[in-house]
Amino acid sequence: MGVLRNKLLRYGLQNVSYLIVNQQDISSRRQYQELKRRAPKEIPVYQQAPRQQNVWKLLNGAKDDFLIYDRCGRLTFHIVLPYTFLQYPYVEAAIWVSYRKDICGNCSVSDAIEEGDTEEPLKKGWAAEVPEGQHHHPHSHGKRLQKQHLPHHHNDRHHTQGGH
Repeated sequence: MGVLRNKLLRYGLQNVSYLIVNQQDISSRRQYQELKRRAPKEIPVYQQAPRQQNVWKLLNGAKDDFLIYDRCGRLTFHIVLPYTFLQYPYVEAAIWVSYRKDICGNCSVSDAIEEGDTEEPLKKGWAAEVPEGQHHHPHSHGKRLQKQHLPHHHNDRHHTQGGH
């Protein structure tokens, strides 16, 4: 994730927050220190407590999902395996679109993003066709996603959350 974060910074995507959420099962908790050691120092790793409500269930997500939020805190994309492998363009494109486009309509956050060349990533093929199995997140937060929808979108002081 550090390579992706640095690449997006070079393209001018500032104020993007990244968070890794570790699973709460005993096996994942045992590997927390190793995950934290391997994660880029700029990306915090959150460890769920054993008895707290499962974060992934609350977010209708699962291990290895990427949840992309806009600056207003709205879920813009929910990307699932195998499309979360960072060698594919989907996570990068979702962050880019959430950052540069007002895909959910008027944003209530007053701090405007500096205008840039929003077409550049599209020219490079970052916005590839939506893979089958990806879902558009309708504005009914907290509900289970339906197959016929397109990939998740919306806008964040942009939070990107990856699970391990």
